[in-house]
Amino acid sequence: MKKKRKDTKLVSTGAEFIVLGKLLLHEIQTYKTYVNFEGYDLVSVNPNKNKSAKIQVKSKNFVNDFSFYLNPVEKERPDFYVFCHTNVYHYVNNVAQLVEDKSKKARFFVMDYKNVQKYKSTDKKGSDYLKLKSSVPNYEFFEENWKLIKDFLN
Repeated sequence: MKKKRKDTKLVSTGAEFIVLGKLLLHEIQTYKTYVNFEGYDLVSVNPNKNKSAKIQVKSKNFVNDFSFYLNPVEKERPDFYVFCHTNVYHYVNNVAQLVEDKSKKARFFVMDYKNVQKYKSTDKKGSDYLKLKSSVPNYEFFEENWKLIKDFLN
């Protein structure tokens, strides 16, 4: 029996807002884009230096799945990706179900565009993806590393 594809739009949108909140809590002035901004979801700014950073949030919602598809090359290039592993779903009898385990916390990995390009792979259809845990040798360095964005803006 084939696994049924789960509509994860609400969870993915929630991940964008969590990342927005995390950036604000780290005193990084950030705004959410809503429509017509292909290639990025958030914009962080330093108005004093007239600098901005485009941020693409990619969420993966299934327990133990740390692979993330990247933007197609025709979309505008973000300065950063934030990979959000939400841990909210697991499969039971090939059906995606919400995880009710409070010990499964969301994890956030902040990577600049250059490093994403360095470690990415391409599937048979030509789509780029990143296997965070197996392809990025020092992936722990990027976890909750909001300082990368802050430094970029200074």
